[in-house]
Amino acid sequence: MNDRRQFVVSTAALLALAGATGNVQAQRKLRIGISMPEAQNSFFNALGKALVDNIRESGADAVLLAANGDANEQINNINDLVAQKVDALIVNPLNTEGPAPGVKRAFEAGIPIFMVARTLDPKYSSWWKTFIGIDFVQIGTAKGRWVIENTKPGKVGMLLATSGAISMMEQERSFRAVVEPAGYKVVFAQHSPQTRERGLKLSEDALVANPDISIMYAGSDDLGLGAAQAAKAAGREGKVAILGLNGTPPALAAVHNGEMAMTVLLDAATWGKTVTGTVMDFLRAKKEPARFIPLDFVIVTQKNAYDYIPVALRERLGVKPR
Repeated sequence: MNDRRQFVVSTAALLALAGATGNVQAQRKLRIGISMPEAQNSFFNALGKALVDNIRESGADAVLLAANGDANEQINNINDLVAQKVDALIVNPLNTEGPAPGVKRAFEAGIPIFMVARTLDPKYSSWWKTFIGIDFVQIGTAKGRWVIENTKPGKVGMLLATSGAISMMEQERSFRAVVEPAGYKVVFAQHSPQTRERGLKLSEDALVANPDISIMYAGSDDLGLGAAQAAKAAGREGKVAILGLNGTPPALAAVHNGEMAMTVLLDAATWGKTVTGTVMDFLRAKKEPARFIPLDFVIVTQKNAYDYIPVALRERLGVKPR
């Protein structure tokens, strides 16, 4: 009788312990690693912040590591996240090849990988669950169409941003495919880090060599803002149509004020929500994502730039309704 009672009590204790262990496991916070390619790019910084904020709001922990435009540093960052045994990894690769060894290590460690904004070369596509981003061929085409609809054929300078990034290569090819048959001639094309300083320096060089450039294509808003400075210094403000990308508030203000002709709005806040939702659906509900999850973009010109500038920033940026 005593033996039977002891068995019942012991069984109950074991069940209670198992239940407690299960609850601890269920309550353990997920940890999501984020690898960004640059710490100097304002859009990537906004996207990183949106990801961290949304992940934390979802009840998980976020660990963000940003490289300084260096593939080896991004590899080291990814290796650090693998060593921390993150539950998922969000990667915006610097270019198509450089960070591949780190991504491969994460894949071999069994960590689900989610590409955002850019991907590695398609030959590595079996390593990631999905690519969440935009169709950069469409963006390059849209920028090209804007040029031929709003300007006359002339000389074009191209600030191409990161070398080897699929997003930049696809935009360049599709932009050229639209404008070159229409009589526009690309006389300057240069890759560089996506900073305002590089945009200024390269645009100065381009305008010295080709003072009559009438279109300056920029692979990011920071490069475009640098180009706007160079055009103003050269006495060409308003005579060079500067095209940006990302839709950062300073660039939207520059478009509103006529310092840049247009930019393409990529909504970092919306991207952060979409990426986070996709990752959490996979981790918590085992929902497999589509291989490509498209995000929208908006062409912004002086006609609508004011509407997209955050209300809280309008006074600080010195913009007023037209």
